[in-house]
Amino acid sequence: MSNTNKMIGHFEDKPATQLFYEQVDDGVSHLPGGKKEVHAQASYAVKRKFLWMWAYEQTADGTLYLTVLLDEKWNHPQLHSITQVSANRWNHHVVIKDLESAQSEWLKELLQKGYLFAKK
Repeated sequence: MSNTNKMIGHFEDKPATQLFYEQVDDGVSHLPGGKKEVHAQASYAVKRKFLWMWAYEQTADGTLYLTVLLDEKWNHPQLHSITQVSANRWNHHVVIKDLESAQSEWLKELLQKGYLFAKK
């Protein structure tokens, strides 16, 4: 293990995190016009980026972090936090720690909202 705690966008050494990532990726990678990049984070865009996923090098396996950008604040009890980053821009932060959350309808709805915003 590294002495740093950098963000990572590849999860091969974290099988549970990789599984959660694959569930989310399966839900967004097929959307028309979408582009995916993987560096320190896995990010997804259409006309603009709307989804970022990552873990940290030293985070235990089984935790995946997501940020979904929307042009409106979307309140949901499963969200970790919401941050307004500019006028009509809110980052919706999600922490996935189980397969049920990674496959949930509320997360699918959030990702769909992010995708539709990114297409505008």
